[in-house]
Amino acid sequence: MKRKFKIIFSAEQKGGFDIFLPVIKRIQNNKKIDVFLFLDNKKIYEFAKKQKIECNLLANTSQKKINGIVKKINPDIVFTDTNDTDFDFSIDKKFIKSAKKFNKPTVSIIDFWVNYKERFGEKLEYLPDNILAIDRKMKEDLSSIGIPANIIKITGSPRFDKFFEIKKTKEKKNVIVFYSQPLFEKKPNEIEIFRDIISALEKIYPEKEIIIKFHPTREGNKKDRKKYDTIIKNSILKIKKAEKNIEAEDLSKKAELVIGINSVALIDAVLMGKRVISYQPGRNKKSDFLVSNEYRWSLPVYRKEKLFFALQNIFKKPFIKKNEIKKYTKNNSTNKVISFINNILIKK
Repeated sequence: MKRKFKIIFSAEQKGGFDIFLPVIKRIQNNKKIDVFLFLDNKKIYEFAKKQKIECNLLANTSQKKINGIVKKINPDIVFTDTNDTDFDFSIDKKFIKSAKKFNKPTVSIIDFWVNYKERFGEKLEYLPDNILAIDRKMKEDLSSIGIPANIIKITGSPRFDKFFEIKKTKEKKNVIVFYSQPLFEKKPNEIEIFRDIISALEKIYPEKEIIIKFHPTREGNKKDRKKYDTIIKNSILKIKKAEKNIEAEDLSKKAELVIGINSVALIDAVLMGKRVISYQPGRNKKSDFLVSNEYRWSLPVYRKEKLFFALQNIFKKPFIKKNEIKKYTKNNSTNKVISFINNILIKK
């Protein structure tokens, strides 16, 4: 009887976990493969448990302990997300370092078109054996910082597959969803951005209902959920906060308009065929890393005085052509990633 293959998956950020979640769901019942999932985030851990996925919580775990885990499991592949911070103690970097120590094949997948150097280290010291990219632009951007093109494979994003199959829901013509996210800049911060948006909406669409969706992992405490309260109290608009357990896709399905800063939720909304405005005051095309703006899927606004006109004209803007987003949603990305994994295992 042939031995079972072992694959370690690790993730620290929600976006990184989401991108390989469809892959894990598909292979976790494969009798030929044992899946070991390690998460360095309690909220993602709880989410995975609700998805009935076996996983382990490793919060702030030492490199020594990671080494012990890799040595004990003796995996055939170590598969990680890519944390886009420049810290060398994120769980993905620890597993990459440990896999190299024990000469284990490594695969990393990238969930978003930004912060490539931070994902792999200033000197690319955390570079895996293989990188899975979403599209050609991402591959070109990775190559431009010195990553060898031959280790970059374009598979698309497994998490985008669901948007092709997602059930269409009748839009509520009076609902606008705002995707909140914490910003590290002092000026403008997300509170000022929300205030600008509400001020403009009051003048144009006073009958609209605004739903605030907070970031699932970075805005989880009570203080974060109260930061817009003064604006809500003083507004003539009907504004409410989405419940924590409501998925972003369910909100976007019902909305006639989605507004945010540069969250991946905006790209998701576009791939669902929604009209989307990305409001980033103080930025410009060169400093804007939201790829849906570059691809002209969503409408970028970089100046406060332009926001009013963008909102006024957004419903005159035609919907994105279906063929544009099909390249991302009908791409069989989950199958492509699984095939890539199988090709590594075959060589074992």
